[in-house]
Amino acid sequence: MSATAPLRAAAPQRRPSGSRAPRRTPNRPLRLVEPPATTPGRLAFVVLIGAVLGGGLVVLLLLHTLAAQDAFTLHRLQHQAATLNDAEQELTVANQQAAAPSALARRARALGMVPTGPMTIEHRRNGRLVGVATAAYVPAPPAPAVTPTPSAAAKPSPTASPSTSPSRSTSATRAPAHRHRSHPH
Repeated sequence: MSATAPLRAAAPQRRPSGSRAPRRTPNRPLRLVEPPATTPGRLAFVVLIGAVLGGGLVVLLLLHTLAAQDAFTLHRLQHQAATLNDAEQELTVANQQAAAPSALARRARALGMVPTGPMTIEHRRNGRLVGVATAAYVPAPPAPAVTPTPSAAAKPSPTASPSTSPSRSTSATRAPAHRHRSHPH
């Protein structure tokens, strides 16, 4: 061997940089070391974002459904309001027609009322003035024509003989002529 060999043995040995061996230093005391701070994983972040987006989508769909339901309700109520408006207009026209003077006069005649004649003012003994109206003359409506029933014309009367004159049978079927006279007051 050579003379340089003992020197090599005395030189400190170098270790590869990848392997670290714990060094003990007798001068330094041992102490507790904090564990490294853990960061939340990427998976938790992705799940959180997905949950927020999914919840937003569900809320958006619910709002859209409510808006569509409100649109149908609005359409139904507008149609109902238009129908009620038409009915109100029809009733208003019918009320105006019933309140027309000609309609009132027709209903009054149907109830047996007559129009008034000229109005006179009378002085009462107590000093009050009173208006007095008299009924105007209204001619009676024409009487309905009397026509025999077919069953009465088909049966011969027990007192009538078959040799009755034709003028008598035709005069019985004629309606009497009525004439009304108007009397001015």
